[in-house]
Amino acid sequence: MRNKTIIAAILSTVIGATFALPMSVLAADDISAAPAEKKELVESGTLEVSAKQMRLIVGGTKGTGVLHFNGKNYKFKMSGASLGGVGVTKVDAVGTVYNLNDIKDFPGTYAGMGVGATAVEGAGASTWENKGVVVKMKSKTEGLALNMGMNAITIELVK
Repeated sequence: MRNKTIIAAILSTVIGATFALPMSVLAADDISAAPAEKKELVESGTLEVSAKQMRLIVGGTKGTGVLHFNGKNYKFKMSGASLGGVGVTKVDAVGTVYNLNDIKDFPGTYAGMGVGATAVEGAGASTWENKGVVVKMKSKTEGLALNMGMNAITIELVK
C-alpha cells in the first residue's frame, strides 16, 4: 500500500507540473520532430496502432498496426525506446502519415517527441519522422503513466 501511495504522489506532482506548462506545448500540432528545414506536409495515408508501453525515465514500446496507403492495408509491427516518463500503459492510437510516396519508404526507425498523461484512462500525442516521412499520432491510453520526451520507433512491415 505504501508503494502505491508513493507512486501516486510522484505521478500527481509530475502531472501537476506538466499541466502548469503552456497548453500549446501539449497540443499535437505543436510537437515537431521535423528537421531544421521544414518541408510542407502532404497527407499520404492513415494508420491505427495498438501497443503497450512501460517507462521509468527510460522505457520501451511494443505493438502492431495497420497502414492505410494508396487504397491498400499494410500490417506492421513496431518496437521502440523512449526517454522521459514513468508508468505502464496500453495504447490505442490513430494517426496521419505525410510525405509517403512509396510503401518501401514506410519501414525504418522514426525519431520524435511525445506527451501524454494517464490515470486509469488518458490521452497522448506524438510526432515521428524518418527520411522525410512524418507520422502524427493521437492516442487513448489505459493505465497509470506520464510521458513527455523523446522516442525512437522502429517499424517493420508484416506479410
